[in-house]
Amino acid sequence: MLTLTLATVLAGTTACIPLPSPLGPEGAERIPTAAPSVDVTTGPGEDATTAPDEFADVFAEREEFFREQQLPMDGSLLTAVTPAQQQFIAEQRAYVEQQGGSWSATEESVSLALAADACETSILNRHQINASTLTTHVTTSPLFAQLLPADLEGDARTQAEAHVASVMAFGTTFLCPDDGDQWVTAYREVYGG
Repeated sequence: MLTLTLATVLAGTTACIPLPSPLGPEGAERIPTAAPSVDVTTGPGEDATTAPDEFADVFAEREEFFREQQLPMDGSLLTAVTPAQQQFIAEQRAYVEQQGGSWSATEESVSLALAADACETSILNRHQINASTLTTHVTTSPLFAQLLPADLEGDARTQAEAHVASVMAFGTTFLCPDDGDQWVTAYREVYGG
């Protein structure tokens, strides 16, 4: 739901927005590297299905996340309102400007959208994030589709995805910090660094 609403905000974007993040080689030292070890396999005789009540819990958690984040769902630009969002945007903006880039309300909105969308994916995946989750998220996300030119291929596409995904993963360490380490670990596994 959040993804589709935010994709509308980005409708005018025609190329990859250059949003480097501190997850690049220079800033990776501050982000923890260990992800919690969780066994998500089902053993013999165990039921791998999910009861309907468990889905209700996931959707209730997602709705609570949206309420806590206070992000508009009406297609308007997102702005940092919570202390965690403000810290994320302050650090992201400082990094972008330090790299010689410029910052605007659009970059803020896109950065928040990427992080919030990843946090929503965390919730819907029961807080189990790995390289496969990240890859699936990147390849199916309307946000990534909007930010990356459709004709971009090969190494150029991978590099562009990595830049956008680094902003996303870095943002999760603020918006959903309990899942942030998993996103950062998955990012490093998929894109290196």
